[in-house]
Amino acid sequence: MTGSRWFACLLGCALLVAACDSSATRPAVSGPTPRASPTGRSTRIIGLVGTLSGPDSWRGENAFEGADVAVNGLNRKLSDGEQRFELVTVDDRGDVARATDLVEELADGERTVGILYAGPQEGLSPTEPALARAGIPAVLCFGDLYGRGRLSPHVFQTSPSVGWEARRIASYLLRDRRYEAVGMVTSSAPSGRAARRALGSALIELGGRRPRSAEYSVEGEEPQIRLRDLRRERVEALVVEGSPTVFKRALDQLKARGSRYLTTDRARAASLPTIKRRRRAQNRPWRPQVIGFDQSLYPGVASAPGTVASDSYARGAHYLPIPSMEAFRADYERWWDEAPTGWEQRAYDAVHMLGWAARRGGRDLADSLEKMRSLRFGGLEITLGPRDHMALEASDVGLWAVPSPAARVSERGSLPSGLSWVPLARGFARPGGRTRVSPEDYRDLFSGRTGGRRPAPSFRRMAFGVTTGRSDPVH
Repeated sequence: MTGSRWFACLLGCALLVAACDSSATRPAVSGPTPRASPTGRSTRIIGLVGTLSGPDSWRGENAFEGADVAVNGLNRKLSDGEQRFELVTVDDRGDVARATDLVEELADGERTVGILYAGPQEGLSPTEPALARAGIPAVLCFGDLYGRGRLSPHVFQTSPSVGWEARRIASYLLRDRRYEAVGMVTSSAPSGRAARRALGSALIELGGRRPRSAEYSVEGEEPQIRLRDLRRERVEALVVEGSPTVFKRALDQLKARGSRYLTTDRARAASLPTIKRRRRAQNRPWRPQVIGFDQSLYPGVASAPGTVASDSYARGAHYLPIPSMEAFRADYERWWDEAPTGWEQRAYDAVHMLGWAARRGGRDLADSLEKMRSLRFGGLEITLGPRDHMALEASDVGLWAVPSPAARVSERGSLPSGLSWVPLARGFARPGGRTRVSPEDYRDLFSGRTGGRRPAPSFRRMAFGVTTGRSDPVH
């Protein structure tokens, strides 16, 4: 955000806390800001419960910015006399119990047609009874309830499953980089335990070993990450689970210790022959390759070339030339007067999902949402059903990388400041080298394509990102 608008939004968020707890009217500030109560008497309410204060405020901020654009877009497309939509935003302050209460309060509102959720993921599951009584859906934007078997009849998800991400990461570590010793840093929260189980299972399935694990704690706003044991065990790759702040903290600690990643060869230890391994342990500093889950891909998280993270290719909605993403960017820039660089697209899609269901109507809008087939709003194709509440597919998820200075990356000069991640093309490919991206996107992402005909193109023909093979010494 620009400085003045960002200050206005932060001011609005601070005032929002008071508005949630009292009937006081929030003073107007310049630019679109969160509103904790409806302003219209007959609008259809889309509620946003998100973390807008504290160390995880990135969740609520990204969700609000994407949702506000989407609600404005929904209203532009309404027919004459059709009931308008309005976004009502409340701050859960990162508190699980408070988030649950806020979802239930919004669900009780007669005009609420759906809820966008960008709070701690543990706060959403207990709200199923309230959502069922109201007959409305809720959409999770950050975290993974699907992978833990916690999605319910009225809960949907736009973020990738940690299980899908873990399989992509494990394949890269074992089959591509051929590491033998993998370390993992996770929180003690349910999300950390789920990521640890998912990666462990994926590594074992591919013939590897469970990762050596270390937990971090969060004291105030500063994560306390203890890397000593993992350094002693000379892990070759370090997988970090957690918020952007946690990922950045891990990278900063490695850099401060002189352990910044350089190349795969420099990272090797356990995968070396015995004599070389002993010699390297004595003479070489520890330089593990760092891997992250989707929350690592955030502006301002300075990372070394070769740092890798998992997410769907919708993460490139801020610059990839896919028509649905271009439409999202145009909407966002008209509304906020700048380009999106976070995860605003997830909330944008979530609001359009809720609006689509509300316009279809029905006794239970979750049932209506389950009838969505092959629609695109600001990202990838969405198909839902009674047993499929995920906006993404497993095949949409791949790997992103920070390119090395030597890598030929066509978009390098046009990337936004502080967000240097690009697709790692082979991270979006099957073992045979053919891409897994949707055929609908071949023409826009690959050179020499005139349409979405099969067979799928080789990852090397992707016109964006790092297109090297396994011989790449950095990625």
